[in-house]
Amino acid sequence: MSASPTSEFRQYVQENHRWFLGRLPETVESLNEAEEALGVRLPEDVRWLLHEYGYWHGTGISSLDETVSATRDARIHVHLPDRFVVLYDHQDGGAILMDTVADAETRRHRVYNVDWASIPDAINDEIVYASYLDYVRDVIEQARGSLDEADIDCAEHE
Repeated sequence: MSASPTSEFRQYVQENHRWFLGRLPETVESLNEAEEALGVRLPEDVRWLLHEYGYWHGTGISSLDETVSATRDARIHVHLPDRFVVLYDHQDGGAILMDTVADAETRRHRVYNVDWASIPDAINDEIVYASYLDYVRDVIEQARGSLDEADIDCAEHE
């Protein structure tokens, strides 16, 4: 793993690495291309996670390709504001959105669990996580109830 300042998020990931260490890590190029396609800058911790760990149970992101596609579609069909990206599209069950503009006070990026019908006017009326860290903690807690212990680790990394 590359050396970089350890944020609270990165420390959490490292302490719970088996929930994050998965498949298909992104490259710097693929991350840059996604940001360019969406006209946003992903939070550094998200970039770091996808580059260093890839996708697994705790990531809470379906894939970068799906994020780009779902975000573009949401901008057209439900007028998703440009500052948001779709982390996970639950189809009729709504979506998980990330605000790519950090909160002015906390400097964290909020994550929203929304019904598609609440976009754009009622996003803040939905479930709001104060940060991506809060969101992935919830993702892991939900996964704990449905996964056997043996299924937590990615077979590629055992």
